[in-house]
Amino acid sequence: CGKYFQGRGLKSHAYIHSVQLSHHVFLNLHTLKFYCLPDNYEIIDSSLEDITYVLKPTFTAQHIAHLDKQAKLSRAYDGTTYLPGIVGLNNIKANDYANAVLQALSNVPPLRNYFLEEENYRRIQRPPGDIMFLLVQRFGELMRKLWNPRNFKAHVSPHEMLQAVVLCSKKNFQITKQG
Repeated sequence: CGKYFQGRGLKSHAYIHSVQLSHHVFLNLHTLKFYCLPDNYEIIDSSLEDITYVLKPTFTAQHIAHLDKQAKLSRAYDGTTYLPGIVGLNNIKANDYANAVLQALSNVPPLRNYFLEEENYRRIQRPPGDIMFLLVQRFGELMRKLWNPRNFKAHVSPHEMLQAVVLCSKKNFQITKQG
């Protein structure tokens, strides 16, 4: 159903939701493990790998090298076709200006290629309390989602990236105001 709940315990919202609405499969967004509620056992099934890949797509150096050489259409779960990298960004409040900037940046090959491979920046040393690295992480996540050839839809949400911009700019940039 696409709802987000925290926890799996007897009094958690997820548990109650599973009993009331007979929605039994839940995904832990941190561990990327699936659970069946209310019985609370882990589901191990390779058919669920597509879902975890959509949440955390990975790219090999070989795949990145071929991005500009072959334009291959992908088919979303709803049947629509899309070209990875040419994917819509959801409009959240008044962030269309930011979406345009993010789309432009996602199509600058050296920048895109760097951020598609998370290993390029995963181990960067940062001073304690440095929140600016959040921009790097969220931008990389968004690049991988935009260029994912196995998306369920022909659009992705920039929500986490925009939250990072708001936080790191100390609210100078807002997604609720036209910029």
